[in-house]
Amino acid sequence: RQSIRSGRERRRQIRQHPCHGCDEREAHARWAERYHRLLRETRGLERRVESRTNSIARQFDRVCAILTELGYLTAADDTAQVTDAGRMLQRLYNDMDLVAAECLRQGLWNGLTAAEPAACASVLVFEARQSDDAIPPRLPQGPARDVIAETVKLWSELSKLEAEEHLQFLREPDLGFAWAAYRWASGHRLESVLRDTDLQAGDFVRWCKQLADLLGQIADAAGSHNTPDGNHLARTAREAVDSVKRGVVSFTSV
Repeated sequence: RQSIRSGRERRRQIRQHPCHGCDEREAHARWAERYHRLLRETRGLERRVESRTNSIARQFDRVCAILTELGYLTAADDTAQVTDAGRMLQRLYNDMDLVAAECLRQGLWNGLTAAEPAACASVLVFEARQSDDAIPPRLPQGPARDVIAETVKLWSELSKLEAEEHLQFLREPDLGFAWAAYRWASGHRLESVLRDTDLQAGDFVRWCKQLADLLGQIADAAGSHNTPDGNHLARTAREAVDSVKRGVVSFTSV
């Protein structure tokens, strides 16, 4: 009996509610339902954006920690300040820019001839399409081979720093274009250079243009400190740019 009386009382209250006699009651109810659904979706999106924003902020802090440890930033009063090394890094915008900057700071490219920086810098540009079980790439003899080995070692050390901060930005240097870049920068004909590679002419030109772009950045960064070694490397890197951007590479827009 109690439940029956309670049900009757609720129905009476519904009939007495101001909205009960509204001619557009059902339409209003649908709009109210839509409002609450959109409100739930909006709050869900806000939570997702906030989560991603926090993730980006954490990642940014980790990157800053690495740059501070390497001396590209210095923390003062909880504010990161860009050092001279950091300003040099700003002149490099390759996806392996940190490796390139460390090569510059450690003087790995000092004393090389024009064709040798082209071979050494190519490992920071080129990305092969071939599988991991391919035969070891051919490398130039002399200082360039040693510099390439030191570059790979340097990348390994930087990758360990990244792993400690749970980051992974730097890919492994690819040595597959070093021999072709060296021979092309040394003045060999295109047919001769391509004969020793698996690259098509169009791919070769594309990689050469990217290599020339990085060499130009290296020249700019090396000359920014106005030191004897830096100025010499800047001149050598510009010579390498001219050696790479010749023939078909300079004529095409690939």
